[in-house]
Amino acid sequence: MITLFIVLILSLIVYLKSKSIKKYNTYLYIIFILLSSVSLFFPKFVIFMPWIKGFLGLAIFYLVMMAGALPDWKFKKKLYSVRTELSILGFIVITPHAIFNLLRIFKGEIDLTIFGIIAYLIMIPLFITSFITIRIKMNRLHWKNLQRLAYIVYILLFIHLIIHYTLAINRILYIILLIFYLAFKTVKTLKYIKAK
Repeated sequence: MITLFIVLILSLIVYLKSKSIKKYNTYLYIIFILLSSVSLFFPKFVIFMPWIKGFLGLAIFYLVMMAGALPDWKFKKKLYSVRTELSILGFIVITPHAIFNLLRIFKGEIDLTIFGIIAYLIMIPLFITSFITIRIKMNRLHWKNLQRLAYIVYILLFIHLIIHYTLAINRILYIILLIFYLAFKTVKTLKYIKAK
């Protein structure tokens, strides 16, 4: 339920402040890198729970997903305008969750979370090539094909969530969010095919 709450809060921020997110993106990256780094040293602090548990990263990535699925609403346009920034922020804030769980796996505290690990590894080149300085050096077609790997990440993330979250209410919520995304994406894809 925390993820849904964060999604709603972030949606409001994007709707009201999309231009500011775009304008001050570098400052946001620095702030969230600092917060993400600190969260690893204080994982039990309540304020850092969204980082360590992965709730914040998931919420951001869900908005990135929805940016490519929603109809041409005003909110979609604002969301799409900061899709790159959200992708970068999403990777930054999901990293403490990945590192924390990897350390727990090595210590034998939890089982191997293979779907989550694969998803994170695929995210790394997507993150690197999201920066405009890297992107402009790449062939446009190669860049687009690479970014399509994001769909695999989305699938792996939801499998990871459904398998590893023990509370039934969380599993139900993630399934509903996935259905919501698939419904919008299917409608948009069918309209695109029909238009062609």
